[in-house]
Amino acid sequence: MVKRAIGPVPYVYPVPIVLVGALVDDRPNYATVGDCAIMGIDPALVVVSLSEGHHTTRGIVEQGTFSVNFPRTDALALVDYFGQVSGRDVDKSRLVVTTFGELETAPMIESCPVSLECRVRNECTIEHRHLFVGSVAQAYVAEDCLDDGKRVAPLSILDPILYALDNRYYGVGRAIGVGYEEADKLRD
Repeated sequence: MVKRAIGPVPYVYPVPIVLVGALVDDRPNYATVGDCAIMGIDPALVVVSLSEGHHTTRGIVEQGTFSVNFPRTDALALVDYFGQVSGRDVDKSRLVVTTFGELETAPMIESCPVSLECRVRNECTIEHRHLFVGSVAQAYVAEDCLDDGKRVAPLSILDPILYALDNRYYGVGRAIGVGYEEADKLRD
């Protein structure tokens, strides 16, 4: 396989699209974010990266909490809209049903099948990006997305929105294997 250098591109794919929630001036606000990742499972940590100038960034800094909401593909128009308008100009909370959990300061979107309520554990700024490492205080999962009442259902049920560097949104494809079982095919 021949590869060509294309420059410093963060070619990590696919990118989950999430809606990050924060209270700003006592009002729930949500930002569409593609810069979200797991930082660890035990302890449960996630990281989100927002532009320093985002309205939501201010709320996270002030409250020390935020939510990560995973919308389904049927919410694509809303997700794309939330990424194009600022909470300084538009009350985005009027377009969704907001709920609160144990932290009481991390607004979550009821229609998203998975919402994580997070406390800021650490933060830093690199150039114009503000990174927040969040300790997951609680994960909320829709009943229809729980397999056997305990485990999260397959991605086909969660139906997340994925993004790629070709500036297109995608849905989930087919499952191709089971974790910690595929290696058995290489064993004698």
